Amino acid sequence: MAEPTPYDTGARCEPKPWLPTSDVQQLALRNDLPDDFGKVDFDNDEGGTVCVAYVERNGDGRFTVHIQPLVDEELRVMVHRDDGSVVILPGPASSATEKDS
Repeated sequence: MAEPTPYDTGARCEPKPWLPTSDVQQLALRNDLPDDFGKVDFDNDEGGTVCVAYVERNGDGRFTVHIQPLVDEELRVMVHRDDGSVVILPGPASSATEKDS
């Protein structure tokens, strides 16, 4: 028997492509609405979606990662960089961050 994966144990949320209904897909294609494509659900070990995430390029050429929390508990975001990690704390739009070296 294989060892349980981090997805099986609940240590890591499992990525699953976000698929809108066929009616939404057809409407998005007809109206050139890119918001309904390229999203990924991250599901917990109980099958519930924790968050939806996607990356898009802005008008200035830079990328933005979008995360939509779908759980009641706080969702912390950590950005990993070569010079250390930055934790984005939950809170209002002007939320503080802490450097994690």
